[in-house]
Amino acid sequence: MKINQLSYYDHKRQWRLEPIEFSDFNLLVGVSGVGKTRILQAILDLQKISEGKSLNGVEWDIHFTYKNNEYHWSGEFECNISNNLILENEENNFSNNSNFKIKNESLSKNGELIIDRNEIEIKFKNNILPIKPSPVQSVVETLNGEADIAAVKHGFESIISTVQWSDASFYNGLIYNIVIDKIFKDSSLDQRMVVDKRYYQSNLPVQIKLVIAYFEKNPIFQAIKERFINIFEQVEDIKIEQDEDENEEDTLLNSIQEKAPLTIKIKEKGVNNWISEKYISSGMYKTLIQISECYLTAEGSVILIDEFENSLGVNCIDILSDLLSESRNLQFIITSHHPYIINKVGMEHWKIVTRKGGVVTAKDAKDFGLGKSRHEAFMQLINLDEYNEGISA
Repeated sequence: MKINQLSYYDHKRQWRLEPIEFSDFNLLVGVSGVGKTRILQAILDLQKISEGKSLNGVEWDIHFTYKNNEYHWSGEFECNISNNLILENEENNFSNNSNFKIKNESLSKNGELIIDRNEIEIKFKNNILPIKPSPVQSVVETLNGEADIAAVKHGFESIISTVQWSDASFYNGLIYNIVIDKIFKDSSLDQRMVVDKRYYQSNLPVQIKLVIAYFEKNPIFQAIKERFINIFEQVEDIKIEQDEDENEEDTLLNSIQEKAPLTIKIKEKGVNNWISEKYISSGMYKTLIQISECYLTAEGSVILIDEFENSLGVNCIDILSDLLSESRNLQFIITSHHPYIINKVGMEHWKIVTRKGGVVTAKDAKDFGLGKSRHEAFMQLINLDEYNEGISA
């Protein structure tokens, strides 16, 4: 999947994203609070809508490419402002009992209208459906048995966020051991993705893919390790094995599993003992996962990285930036306000984000007439009123 253009309006919060165009590699830059992270969240909101979630007061319009086909998907949910107080931690307008009706929805493929929906009827390829699907769910979910609509759902499944990287850890042990047992021992499991070495095209979490690559002695694991060692020169090796360094919590977990959990370990120069994953710094772990994601993510995925600089030292930025920009058929949408990162990434990839009240815009560097060289453009950027002020009433 590749997102080409997106506009989004949260009627409840009066937050609007003006149409923004995306390329393969996008760096959203701007001051804190301008709306960079919210742009990523808007994309994740659409992913949830494609899964059948109902979202209060959201209107969207997105153009994207999936398997060489051009799609245009738009729609709007009704807005229910029953309480003027909007909690900051209210998760994306979702509720366990969400029942916000869809006011309208349309879906086109290569210019041909597939879905035309309003509050009264739904047309599928110009034919009125005799039975109306759920009024609170998108047709991307309710009609995903249709090939053209299933393709849209599969496309949105390929969106990956850094939240998924940080939430998962090797040291939960249970899931990884079960998966490894299933993949390598359970003959009833469909093992084609392992036998054909195409598991990196699956939707498995990247940590599990990394475990499989290690035990299969796949060259991809060696490439990941070399990239990691190039960043952290004190490291000389990486392995994945059962963790023998147990504490009380580990013992309880092992009594359930009947085995020690799998963990990643690194070997540093001049240090005799291997260092277990739970003692590795968060920056090192995050870097390993980001590198692994670039190598093991399925072709055609969209990777969202919020605040690229978080937990990463400047020694990581050069190699990771090069790796991200060189990656195979992947789309990256990244946020940052770190000067070093902005200066490292070519200005042709910048999306300069500004906000006036609740309206957010993102423009290319060329729209501001910035200099031709990277350094000149960067110096002009940091002195740009629109960039420095960022937010206006």
